[in-house]
Amino acid sequence: MTIRQQLARLLHHRRDLVGINRRNVELVYAQNPRKHYPIADDKLLCKVHLERAGVPVSRTIVTCDGLRDIPATLRALEDHAEFVVKPAHGSGGAGIVVVGERVTGGWRRAGGGKVTLRDLHRHLADIVFGAYSGDLTDRAFVEERIVPHQTFVELWADGLCDLRVITLRGTPVMAMVRVPTLQSGGRANLHQGGLGLAVDLATGHTVRAVHRGRSVTHHPESNAPLVGLALPAWDQVLEVARAAAGGVPLGYLGVDIVVDR
Repeated sequence: MTIRQQLARLLHHRRDLVGINRRNVELVYAQNPRKHYPIADDKLLCKVHLERAGVPVSRTIVTCDGLRDIPATLRALEDHAEFVVKPAHGSGGAGIVVVGERVTGGWRRAGGGKVTLRDLHRHLADIVFGAYSGDLTDRAFVEERIVPHQTFVELWADGLCDLRVITLRGTPVMAMVRVPTLQSGGRANLHQGGLGLAVDLATGHTVRAVHRGRSVTHHPESNAPLVGLALPAWDQVLEVARAAAGGVPLGYLGVDIVVDR
């Protein structure tokens, strides 16, 4: 099936919701050779491929390959007020901790709450023991926290909005903005309670918003309007998506992009 035929098929169902099973069978399995799955499954390995392709990525502050590395990892974070802790594997935003600023005895978490050194030690141990990777040994890593463009700050200031662009054989075919909520803990992940805003690829304007499977027009906490937004740097967003798709040997890809200041 040619890419033109596949795009026509997608357009025929443009008002439908594509379920996970259908997506996996018709797109993920059909377009992505299994031997290349590790690139998509391992965030650190994926960053290597993206950097080689000239795609800008968040700076990695420190990596934690095992329990013995946890003390050094915590020392490396002592002088940082903002950062994001992630498992190398895992999906759905599980295991990601977004830290917003230094407070007495630790840091403030994006979305509320506090995290201490002891909390971070425990969380890093959970990651390397496989709590977010199907009980398989994993690596943890810490990235710089990106300061988003003002357009996205106005949607929800206490978290990081991103854009997910779906590419098929290197061509962007659909896109959405993912917006954090208080419920999602500052993470722009729909499974955790974030918002999804459909984007018109031709114009870069948002045309619909969904929260927990229901259509909405305003953010549940900030009350910011979600439909009709003109997204900044839209042409560059599509360029980055194409470059990312060209940097990995996967025909069907979800590229997550943050527009910063």
